[in-house]
Amino acid sequence: MWFRRRPYAPRPTLQRSLFSVREAQEAAGAPSGWLESAWPEAPSGDDGRLLFETDVELGQELRLAARARGQAPEILAAELIARGLELEARRSRAEAVLAALTRRERQVAWLAAAGRTNRQIAETLVVSPETVKTHVAHLLQKLGVRSKVDLRVFVLDLELEGPASLAESEAETQHERRAGR
Repeated sequence: MWFRRRPYAPRPTLQRSLFSVREAQEAAGAPSGWLESAWPEAPSGDDGRLLFETDVELGQELRLAARARGQAPEILAAELIARGLELEARRSRAEAVLAALTRRERQVAWLAAAGRTNRQIAETLVVSPETVKTHVAHLLQKLGVRSKVDLRVFVLDLELEGPASLAESEAETQHERRAGR
């Protein structure tokens, strides 16, 4: 369950939500055992139901959203948990792929995500547009995306920090170029 933080708010009144893992899995279309493997220490009641504590407001919002969808709140909660775990796994894989990129590929990825054209990237990195085109092709293949637009969405969706200072990175690249490295 995702909790919303409220700075300086008093501790909310908690309410308990019980639901059967098996029923929620079936309704959400989740594979058997997904929650147990993702969250092995999840508290459960004597009857095998998972116990979640939410503040009253979040519980009300969950019930309203479930009612609008024509679902039981516990089924919607299971779907949200499954979706959140899936997104987190996808993000972890994407971060691992980004970490495996070369320094130059990361520079090209960030500049492309900033909306720069191949020619602008080439000028910034002091390379030819054909070299940038090659880097972009490698990035598309490594990241499993089809276009620079998809590349931009991929990088921006991660909400990761770009290079500490692109100007420093550019200056370092130009210095290496002049030094003949």
